[in-house]
Amino acid sequence: MTPLTALAPTGLITAPPAGTGGEAALRYHLCHWCRSAMPAGCLLCTVCGSADLVQQLSAGAGTVRRLLRPTRRGLYPGRPYLVALDEGFTVQAGVIGGLPGAVPIGARVQLAVSDDDGRLLTFRLCATAPTGPAAWTA
Repeated sequence: MTPLTALAPTGLITAPPAGTGGEAALRYHLCHWCRSAMPAGCLLCTVCGSADLVQQLSAGAGTVRRLLRPTRRGLYPGRPYLVALDEGFTVQAGVIGGLPGAVPIGARVQLAVSDDDGRLLTFRLCATAPTGPAAWTA
């Protein structure tokens, strides 16, 4: 068993069908009543408390909101970033494509799956990252 600390809950990430070369998709819940979005692990709406949730597929695009303190040291340092997805919910994930701990706040990221099972929640830094002093402040 590998010492992965950034494993997503079962069913959170959908791997692309074999041989299609498609992108992975992130599942989330959308409240039927207040239309709020939340991660797939939620059983009740975080805004209104309703249990009437509809499962949706995210496009996987988002923005880095915060750098967190690493949860552990070693080969797999955990999920050090908070990523706000365009659908309206936030997840903890790793970001690849930049120096560790140096991805700017406000950088655009796209979902990337870096292990064979499709369970490691990792985003890839997009080529169009914001520049200037506003990109480095929280």
